[in-house]
Amino acid sequence: MPMYSLYMGCSVPANYPNYEASMLRVANELGMELNYMEDVACCGSPNLRAIDYLGWATVNARTLAIAEKDGHDIVTPCNGCFGSLKDVYHLLKHDEDYRKKVNSKLKEEGLEFTGSIRPRHFVEALFTDIGIEEIKKKITRPLDGVGIAIHYGCHLLRPPDVTEFNREILDELVSVTGATVVEYPIWKQCCGATVLPVDEPLAIRLARDKLKSMTEAGASFATVVCPACGNQLDLQQLGLKESYGEEYNLPILHYPQILGLAMGLDAEVLGLELNRVPAEPILKHLSG
Repeated sequence: MPMYSLYMGCSVPANYPNYEASMLRVANELGMELNYMEDVACCGSPNLRAIDYLGWATVNARTLAIAEKDGHDIVTPCNGCFGSLKDVYHLLKHDEDYRKKVNSKLKEEGLEFTGSIRPRHFVEALFTDIGIEEIKKKITRPLDGVGIAIHYGCHLLRPPDVTEFNREILDELVSVTGATVVEYPIWKQCCGATVLPVDEPLAIRLARDKLKSMTEAGASFATVVCPACGNQLDLQQLGLKESYGEEYNLPILHYPQILGLAMGLDAEVLGLELNRVPAEPILKHLSG
């Protein structure tokens, strides 16, 4: 049974119990042991990074060093946390002077970053360590005929030499559920989540562009692997009624929710009732 140090970050446990519950249930079904990390702090993305780069690097190096003591790779369900941890991991692996500077601070707590474990996104661990063929064996209720658009998220894909994540990973993880991956023109575009605090009209427009592109391409549902992206594309559908007079009613599901449904897990266990845009259409499809 593969074992991991689970770094939840702030957003998922505070705001998205449906994401957390579905991830834990799917992981358990697939034999993944996720152990919650203790005494870890917020990753600081993006605010701390902007105002105190060394502080941001140190707090993430501290999380990595704690995982090193546990001896297991970190997994996280959050793109922002994944991006911060991967950025700092890459920085400290390639910049010896900066690593010494950060480790001098970590030494105060008896910690040291050596780079012996890797920070990973939960879906990458699913793909690499469990594998498509093993996941396929667990599919009991395939999502045949369901067109799903994928929003990958900025921090998952960029910069590619740091994140080391290929979009094909999510494409294959969606396809193994039996669903059809719907291609749409602006799949690389930001959802606008990080813009929201400083320019709300722009953030709403970016979300609208994504939803419009997905819908026009024929998607019945969309999936995300980031709480901020999920919130933006889910919640802003309510705002679009007011700002643009448009209704999309496009359910936004966290990937473990989609996988869990295909594995035959109950909607209640996967927290579908907590999604703002109701997911009833996919449930009707499965029961039809």
